[in-house]
Amino acid sequence: MHVGPVIAVTDLARARAFYEDALGLEGEETPGGWALHADEGTVAYLLPDVPEAASATWPIASFRVAQLREKVRSLRANGVPFLNNDDLPFDLDEDSISVTGLMQVAWIRDPDGSVLTLFQRTDAQQVAG
Repeated sequence: MHVGPVIAVTDLARARAFYEDALGLEGEETPGGWALHADEGTVAYLLPDVPEAASATWPIASFRVAQLREKVRSLRANGVPFLNNDDLPFDLDEDSISVTGLMQVAWIRDPDGSVLTLFQRTDAQQVAG
């Protein structure tokens, strides 16, 4: 079974520019929207022309990455907005990453304001270092 998030957007061209150009996902037209392909067969779907886009108050999709800090720095250099300590109820480090147990997580917003996360699973030694 394949599971992929459906991300409501108000403007498909603007959303495509963000998800494809800024985040580096590959896209293709699908009936009624747009499919975004990521690593390991992951697919997210953009559903265009939804006035209620960004109505969720917590992440609507999470993307696992191999090197979170490097990805955050690269995306920030490309103008991707990250949430900060004022936006979240927990502490973030200088790269806007929270380290919780065996997980590191960073939060971003898409052009409609939907919250997405980038995360990396780590072992205890990586978290301590």
